[in-house]
Amino acid sequence: MQREAEVRAGKAVGSGLTTQSTGWMPDLTHHPGLTNEAYHALKAVSPSQIKVLGRSPLHYYDQFLAEDREKREPTPAMLMGTALHTAVLEPELWDTTIAVPPHSFDRRTKVGKELAAEFEREAAGKIVLSPDDADQVRRMADQVRKHPAAGFLLELPGRREASYTWEDPQTGLACKTRPDWHSEDRRIVVDVKTTRDASRVEFAKSIANLDYHVQAAWNQDALGAEQFITIAVENVRPFCVAVYPASGAMIAAGQRRIEAAMALLAECHASGRWPGYGDLVQEPIELPGWCRD
Repeated sequence: MQREAEVRAGKAVGSGLTTQSTGWMPDLTHHPGLTNEAYHALKAVSPSQIKVLGRSPLHYYDQFLAEDREKREPTPAMLMGTALHTAVLEPELWDTTIAVPPHSFDRRTKVGKELAAEFEREAAGKIVLSPDDADQVRRMADQVRKHPAAGFLLELPGRREASYTWEDPQTGLACKTRPDWHSEDRRIVVDVKTTRDASRVEFAKSIANLDYHVQAAWNQDALGAEQFITIAVENVRPFCVAVYPASGAMIAAGQRRIEAAMALLAECHASGRWPGYGDLVQEPIELPGWCRD
């Protein structure tokens, strides 16, 4: 059964059926050794920023360009996701980037306070997970590695968490990306996602709701890849894993979003105007369809 899954994964990788070329390939600059924090600090457009732009240009400006913008702390879910990526893609970095207290500290006692203070010093600058959360991450990573297709893909020669920048040829805007994994020849890009439900129907909804199709098209076009594949792992027991190649229609939908977003960003930069939801009285608002009588 494992060999059959590997063969199916190999066929999916080599089929090229999801290739959706835009006719251009940017001149990428690779930034070896760039940390995740340094990557996010780069002033360049990314797929996650395009999602914010989808709400309004004003939200984009306030979050990414305003001089007094607030520093957003990662949510617990984001920290768990980062820890999973470390466990799956860069396990050798676990001890230097993740801290797990060996036990709870009784801060009512002198010894407990001293042990807690010692742990906090050692954990400075690391992601701190509870023992239960760390165990969950390890179980999820183990399921990814045990999955025949996922394990086969991630064992192929390639780069993990590599950072790239380039200049968009249409708008001149700086762009960036940090794919989870790509093959040495950049034909295949793999992304690892956590989800509550990795079934085909429910994960397709997650793709649409969370703009994963934009990320897929962004990475596939930037690297000139032929295939974008998502490894979806559930964050609840039994931590089931599914591996989905992106369809041509999914990539095309993402490309349309990107093209419109980049044009809008260029217009906002040129005019200096970052509109919100509109300055005029809107059309009458309706209840959502599911709430109508």
